[in-house]
Amino acid sequence: MKKKNIMGIIVIAILVIGIVAALVIYKKEQAIPEKTETGEEEDTIILSADENPFGMEIKKINENYDLTKNYYKNYDNTGLQKFEITAIYTNATDFIKEIRGATEYCQYIYLDEKKNIIIELNEKQKEKWIKKAEENISNELEQTDEDELYKISVSDDYTEVNCQVAQKANGLTFTAKLMIIFFNSEMYQILNGNAEWSIHVVAKDLSTGGELVNIDYPKEVFSITEETWDNL
Repeated sequence: MKKKNIMGIIVIAILVIGIVAALVIYKKEQAIPEKTETGEEEDTIILSADENPFGMEIKKINENYDLTKNYYKNYDNTGLQKFEITAIYTNATDFIKEIRGATEYCQYIYLDEKKNIIIELNEKQKEKWIKKAEENISNELEQTDEDELYKISVSDDYTEVNCQVAQKANGLTFTAKLMIIFFNSEMYQILNGNAEWSIHVVAKDLSTGGELVNIDYPKEVFSITEETWDNL
């Protein structure tokens, strides 16, 4: 898989695939080297990019793949900043594997002793990740403006998301877009020092203005079901 646009890969490819199937919540409380040396064997390629109609290389992750800090043979976090990622939208192994695919946005990522996902990065990487998160949110908002079945807006500090949705809208597409916005808002807040990040989410019926959802995410789960519409 190409590694030069890791945030695009994660946010648009990996996260969307796992977005509705499973939401994993973790709530427990310098220069970039060319390549971080590890003791891991390469994963087995089971389908090359040329063979895959989506143009993505598919690999089978080694069963003994090390998710801990021990993955890095030459681990040295001198001058790095440490953050905990509390919510992801795929399993931890896939997420960590993809982030490790490039040092462009992150120097180290691993599970700590409490199974929390930890990232360590320098100031340049942090600024680049924050900028990419903002770009990803902006791209999603521009795309939703073209769809008459739902509208989404986000506050300047990425702590509030307001949306209007029609009952006949594609629920999978709508939820996927929201989860992309949620994840990037999370990363923006975390990397700006807000470890106790939160997003106030309000969703209303596009035609009547009736309130469907009013939650503080991730403490509360975002969900719009048939019962939600029936109770309007």
